[in-house]
Amino acid sequence: MNRTMKALLLLALAGFTGTAPAEEGIRIIAPERIEYKADANMPGISFAVLSGNPKQGDYTVRVKIAPGARLAPHYHPDARTVTVIAGNYYFAEGENFDEGALRGYGPGTTIVVPAGKAHFAGTRDDGATVQESGPGPTGHLLVKR
Repeated sequence: MNRTMKALLLLALAGFTGTAPAEEGIRIIAPERIEYKADANMPGISFAVLSGNPKQGDYTVRVKIAPGARLAPHYHPDARTVTVIAGNYYFAEGENFDEGALRGYGPGTTIVVPAGKAHFAGTRDDGATVQESGPGPTGHLLVKR
């Protein structure tokens, strides 16, 4: 991994501000107790770490995406599993954002994204909530143009 890639990965990891409490036993997290934090690098996106630590290893995060938000083409250093929890999540594979390529996926849909696979996403009028998990450490690396 070159110096630029390392810097981008560290910047991306900085967006995950915190970890879930240490795993000591069974935890039940009611939806109203999930604390989301906005990501200054991605307008309209907020995250909550539900378990693990995205900077170090296995993790599960919940992501709220505001109506009309767009996630530019990017990839992750780890494979991840994305499950749509609420709303319609628009997703496509590729290195260039193409509104026409986006396909909407509703609650219950699972998308498995291999490590290093470029993709982009967004929402329309209703926004969406997705849950993502992977082996970490993770990051959000923008595709260079």
